[in-house]
Amino acid sequence: MMQTVHTTSHNRITSFWLDRDGLCTGTLIFGVGMRDEPPTLAGITHLLEHVLLRLVQPVTILHGGTVTTDSLQFYAVGKPDDVAGFLNAIAAAVSTFRELTDEVTALEKSVLEAEDPHKFSNVSSGLLTYRYGTSGVGAAQFGAPATTGLTKAELIEWACRWLVAGNTALTFTGPVPSALDIRLPAGGAVSHHQDPPLITTPTVIKSRKQGVALSLLAPSQDADLLCEALRYELLARLRHEAGIIYSVENFTTAINNDQSQLDLILDPVRQNTVPAFKESINTLRGIVDAGFSEDAVQSARHALTAELGWDDYVPQDYLDQLAINALLGRSTRDRQELLDRAPAITSAELTTILRTSIGSLIVAVDKSVKLFKADAGSLGLAMDRYEIWQRTKEAKNRQSPVEGQHGNTTWRHKSSPTTLVLTSTHLISQNSGKTKTISLADLTVVEDRSCGCISLIDQRGRSSDLNMDEWKAGKKLRKQLIDAFPPEIIRPFPEE
Repeated sequence: MMQTVHTTSHNRITSFWLDRDGLCTGTLIFGVGMRDEPPTLAGITHLLEHVLLRLVQPVTILHGGTVTTDSLQFYAVGKPDDVAGFLNAIAAAVSTFRELTDEVTALEKSVLEAEDPHKFSNVSSGLLTYRYGTSGVGAAQFGAPATTGLTKAELIEWACRWLVAGNTALTFTGPVPSALDIRLPAGGAVSHHQDPPLITTPTVIKSRKQGVALSLLAPSQDADLLCEALRYELLARLRHEAGIIYSVENFTTAINNDQSQLDLILDPVRQNTVPAFKESINTLRGIVDAGFSEDAVQSARHALTAELGWDDYVPQDYLDQLAINALLGRSTRDRQELLDRAPAITSAELTTILRTSIGSLIVAVDKSVKLFKADAGSLGLAMDRYEIWQRTKEAKNRQSPVEGQHGNTTWRHKSSPTTLVLTSTHLISQNSGKTKTISLADLTVVEDRSCGCISLIDQRGRSSDLNMDEWKAGKKLRKQLIDAFPPEIIRPFPEE
């Protein structure tokens, strides 16, 4: 018999629990995640998680924390009262968070750097960022390079804003423990805003990441089934037939209550990148024309059943997602409804969904391989080189400022004919008659790196690094760049 998920309230916090004896897993969930972070605070929720875990040590039961696109979670596994004790301690640390010291903050920054040095020091834009930019859900794949410059005051303000009773939920794989006594600052649910996509036509992105990745928007109702069926078809075509990839990793991310993004990551070696790109698009187009194979549909059915199909057990992930959706105002489909949907879905239905979704296709391809605009065009894709430096109409007409005009100074590169001009609205690069610009209004973060370099990041997550050692009078150039931007978008970043 399938278990029932019970819902009660604990000190104004909604709690989801199961009627099951023995050891349990308990999770304290806050409705704040990476999608809520502005680029200037990228990584702040992860730092908050680390700091809170440090504040409650020592803890001897199995425990941990995690940050997702939508949530901050703390969990423990063990006897119910021990689990309750851990969650009580986390809540107590939240309630006294204003007493946080600089020492604790600094220690956890060093731990975060050890955990993922690349993410700690670099912008790492991914498929969500390509589609949505650096705000909202796009921030979830931006990286966390602002972490090094986060202040104790910013961390405290972030905790006070988001870690309140009305933005919190609890889950337990057993009854709510009698020892539970979660007390959090008062506060209601916090709104989450999502801007529309920045890319609205099928596009190939020249990416800094290796390999090939495909992304689609689809109705949330059948997103997981569609994603699994696509994984099967891509493996069949690109691995088993062509031998040009090893695996296909697939992910779904809820954008809102009705729509999800599906991502499929392929792993060709460099010389097979372009063939994998072409074959993956041809595979999708072939499915649109001929439909999903019955084997692909069966694979999708089996995957969903394996995830949710235990007769007497509600999976922890489902329970936690139920709580997260409640915090974000999203609905959760009943587990039995999901299980009933799996055997009912048909190839024709999945094909119709794909046919409707194919217009949202984004393909990311390693920019280090030779992929030409004509290659993309032959497959019905526009090409986006994903470069922050843009050729503008004014630049093409050579109407950009030159040395001496309007009081602007020209900065010369030490080893190339490149020059830079900084105006009140643009940074302009000129080289052998070619002119490119960066609009200052489009910049969302200016990285002041410890090496003396300046990195510029725009609202789409595109970036450019300027090494001051490569420019004549580099120190003066650096000062002029820093002075050109609002102080709130200038953040200290670590050396790359």
